[in-house]
Amino acid sequence: MNVVETRNLTFGYTATPVVEDVNLTVEAGEFLGIVGPNGSGKSTLLKLLLGLLEPDSGEARLFGEHATAFDDGERIGYVAQSVTTDTSEMPITVREAVLMGRYPHVGFGRITEDDRRKAREALETVGMSHLADRRVARLSGGQRQRTYIARALAAEAELLVLDEPTVGVDAESVAAFFELLADLHEFGLTVLLIEHDVGTVVERASTVLCMNREVLFHGSPDDFVESTALAEAYGATPKIMGVSE
Repeated sequence: MNVVETRNLTFGYTATPVVEDVNLTVEAGEFLGIVGPNGSGKSTLLKLLLGLLEPDSGEARLFGEHATAFDDGERIGYVAQSVTTDTSEMPITVREAVLMGRYPHVGFGRITEDDRRKAREALETVGMSHLADRRVARLSGGQRQRTYIARALAAEAELLVLDEPTVGVDAESVAAFFELLADLHEFGLTVLLIEHDVGTVVERASTVLCMNREVLFHGSPDDFVESTALAEAYGATPKIMGVSE
């Protein structure tokens, strides 16, 4: 079963569509990188895929179900752009935040030692065990980003969705983050990533989607580099860092 499917997906906040006639399939184990200029509809597309918005026409499906009716939330880990830049006080520790990923499995029961073990393993996977007792509000952007990924891992999510997760994060932490993401994808996690750094997407993703309201390209990174999609999307051809001429 495909993880994500859309058919003629269209949505607008006004009469003008922000996302128009998008047809997309994401298979289990795929790493889809989504690129496009500011205001091109990338974040809106993610919200439609997650069922957070109702399309004006067409449909989006998650794991075979209509996205707006999908209620198996522990299968999805969502890291929003605001995660790395939010400075509001969050009076819980890293361990507590990650343990929240186990709540959908607990139901009306109590957190068990097995739940705590899975949270510890998730923290170890993202390299945050040494900060387990630190308040989330006291973390850097990169550390906060890893905490929310750990929460998704603790929940045993099958799909990880990230909306420009490196905004406000220092270069060293960005590099470490993408190494982590590569490891998780290699382990079998399906990844949907919006990222402003086109070169990083070309280097890391298994599939690239380039859009500016509508889909301009959907295919392999190599074919994307050879296409005219960047020029169509941005109005010029930006240099793709890390890609040989």
